[in-house]
Amino acid sequence: MKTVSALALVCAAGAVYAQPAGTIDLGALTGDMVVSGFFDAGQVAWYSFTVGDISAPIYLDLSTNGSTNPDGSTADTELGLYDFAGNFMITDDDDGIGLTSVLTFGAGSGLLLGDSFNLGGDGIANGEDGNLGAGTYYLAIGEFNTIFGTAGWGIDQYGDEGVNYTLSIYHNVPAPGALGVLGVCGLVSLRRRR
Repeated sequence: MKTVSALALVCAAGAVYAQPAGTIDLGALTGDMVVSGFFDAGQVAWYSFTVGDISAPIYLDLSTNGSTNPDGSTADTELGLYDFAGNFMITDDDDGIGLTSVLTFGAGSGLLLGDSFNLGGDGIANGEDGNLGAGTYYLAIGEFNTIFGTAGWGIDQYGDEGVNYTLSIYHNVPAPGALGVLGVCGLVSLRRRR
């Protein structure tokens, strides 16, 4: 009985929460990728992804370099990262090239993703944003002056321009293994239905 109670607590901690409307699920990240799209003034673009533990020598870099305004000028992007439950974790405004944004975790890819005065003073993605544990994360891409809320994937203020964004993901993260705890939670749920 104690085992079932412990599993129930773990399952509650790993509960599935409603995600932001329009979220594009990239699934388990297993290699570099580039995605692009457009959002209007007063909006953000949402992506979710799953990763294994990201600490050196593993890296994950997220960059909006190449994003433009509708008139073709370089966009002033902002990135906001949330955990699986919608809690705000970290943001970046201008660490990329020009006014674009970069978040860099783990060892960092070592790529030149920022201007020479960004990302630790040399423009190189070096993992300056720390490590990430294994799990599912939500990334919001916004335009300048987006203010990310602290919980529930909240956005407290939106930018006032539309953006043709490019999100480049660089990583050497192996696909996360079967998340045993989530699998066990699923089995407990199935057993209860019978």
